[in-house]
Amino acid sequence: MSLNKPQTQTTVLSATTQNMLQSYLKRLQDDMQAMYDNFNEITKAARIDDSTQVTSSTQYLHDNYQMKVRAANIVRAGNSLMMLISELKTFLILNDFPQVNKHVNDQNKLLEAVQKGVYGNMVLLGDDVVQVNNDLASVYAATAWKSS
Repeated sequence: MSLNKPQTQTTVLSATTQNMLQSYLKRLQDDMQAMYDNFNEITKAARIDDSTQVTSSTQYLHDNYQMKVRAANIVRAGNSLMMLISELKTFLILNDFPQVNKHVNDQNKLLEAVQKGVYGNMVLLGDDVVQVNNDLASVYAATAWKSS
């Protein structure tokens, strides 16, 4: 799984960004491996082994303690993964400039279309006002001339 973008794209990741992505990938792999290893150890501890040299109650206490520690390690790795997801979301929000620019351009186009529609309606309304004003002026002139 490579984090480098294909060569055909025009955007190139900076060295800092590449290092950060590699760090995220390493953390992901480490946490997943820790969860896997601890789960395997829990399943091993859950097996019944009759050939031990310690008493069954001592073995039970040892296995129980080991399972609790391994379960806590799984929870710790899960928590680390959740923090990693949060950091990745923040990273995406802060560094996804092409998507943000696309959204801004789409909004600009939409608002320009609305502006043209409103401007066209204002021009039509202005023409109607001029026409009504001329009609009223001619009616007024006709009635004012006749009444005098």
